[in-house]
Amino acid sequence: MLSLISQVAAFAPNGVPAFAPAMPASAASMVEKSAAIPFLNKPPALDGTMAGDVGFDPLGFTTTITELGGDLNYVREAELMHGRQAMLATVGFVFPAVFGKLPVDWTSAVSVNPLEAQYQLPPAAFYQVLVSIFIAEGLRAQIIFKGDQVPGEHGFDPLGLMPKDPVKAARMKQAEIKHARIAMIAVVGFYAQIKVTGHLYPFHI
Repeated sequence: MLSLISQVAAFAPNGVPAFAPAMPASAASMVEKSAAIPFLNKPPALDGTMAGDVGFDPLGFTTTITELGGDLNYVREAELMHGRQAMLATVGFVFPAVFGKLPVDWTSAVSVNPLEAQYQLPPAAFYQVLVSIFIAEGLRAQIIFKGDQVPGEHGFDPLGLMPKDPVKAARMKQAEIKHARIAMIAVVGFYAQIKVTGHLYPFHI
């Protein structure tokens, strides 16, 4: 019997015995659970320091990123940028249908449907948008690759909306990331609805 156990243990990875003792029930119960999904364990990379972090990562993206040597700050930067663009996009989907188009001559031939309008822009307007994006992203890249840079903070706050008080600032960041995530979901819903039904209810664009 002992010889059989020794042969099985020899083939165990890293020399770990195949018949390792099970974790005690008390130790297993001490593993912290996710606040977002209580029946799953809290992802180890999500320690609650980032705004909006409630331990929601059922697919383990944060664990994979950190194990591969990635930086969660860069991922949060990407999330914020996509979220801010999505918040603007939600306005872009609705604004033309509610308030109409800009009072410019060339807009008469442009649809209020944003999925159609993007292909109807004059070349000058299209390239103006393209160049502006390149300039903005180039300036942002000089900021976000600094090691001590806080994700999403680029020093751009001309209206002074960010509170000076740390508690109020944290609340503002929490609200921003929540709205950003909702907007990203909303934009996907807007796109799917227009593609399937041909209009965005209740605006019928």
